[in-house]
Amino acid sequence: MSSSPSNTIRPLLLPGKAPLIPVEILSEIFLLVAEDRSWYKKDLALVCRRWRAIMLSTPGITSRLYIGRSTKEEVVQMSIQGRKTRFWVIVDVNDKEDGKDFNADDFHASFMAALQAASRWRALVLRSFPPPGEHKKTHIIVQPLDSLWSFTMSQDCDLGYFFEPLMTAITTTTPSHLTTLDLSSLNSVLYLVQPACLHVFCSLTSLTITLSKRMEGPADILPHLQRLENFDARRLHLPIYSPDARLPLIQTLRSLSLKSVSVQWMAGKVFTVLRHCSITFPHHIDTILCLLAPLLNMTPMTLIPLDIFILLLLVG
Repeated sequence: MSSSPSNTIRPLLLPGKAPLIPVEILSEIFLLVAEDRSWYKKDLALVCRRWRAIMLSTPGITSRLYIGRSTKEEVVQMSIQGRKTRFWVIVDVNDKEDGKDFNADDFHASFMAALQAASRWRALVLRSFPPPGEHKKTHIIVQPLDSLWSFTMSQDCDLGYFFEPLMTAITTTTPSHLTTLDLSSLNSVLYLVQPACLHVFCSLTSLTITLSKRMEGPADILPHLQRLENFDARRLHLPIYSPDARLPLIQTLRSLSLKSVSVQWMAGKVFTVLRHCSITFPHHIDTILCLLAPLLNMTPMTLIPLDIFILLLLVG
């Protein structure tokens, strides 16, 4: 039984015609695939040598650059040289799947090689870093992070001498295009909430701050979150905001998840585009101070520890 013409599936491209597709068109197709179906990048690169060469020469496509406890400099150099792609850099010397011993010389050489392409880092994920005493101390100059849009730093990541130049590069060369921050390191949070660094938060669309203990001083970041859509915070110390404080994130937030964080700033506000909200153990002292301090003719900022203790007794 023959199928009708309307039911016949015609190939989009006749056999043997793929080499006729211009490089520019293939680059655009690969960019769309890499953006929407990133796991297909490897499959595309394996089709033929021509496609692989085009993918490696297309600047917008991101390649994974992994530096572990036993990564060799030659591997990093091979990944960088001959490519125009951006890099998703992951540093993890505590990877349990890597059964090899840590080699300080290899790590230093491979990490310094990766730094040569810092201007092409699209994302930097610092999962674990060698303790300062286990790797070479050297003067580091980080290139402008012209392509960085995402930065992740875990809790147990002690960068040692690399911390200052990295944070300086982030605050001076990435503000206009940095969209994602995921911080579990208290030192990184304390550095970025300094008044001179708050401009980093203005371009963010996603912010995650997960701390193991609450900060001592407040982080006045909310007025600077102008484009934020996703906000996930744990044990972040926020200041008390006045009812008329300008907080742009109220109009842009789509997802909000807070744990042990003050919700005083949310009082009386209408979140017009918020779709998901999870609040666990809101920091009660902030809320109590805001609500009950006026009854005692005080302001939250003037209360001493004894006053706080009395207020807690009053609310049981």
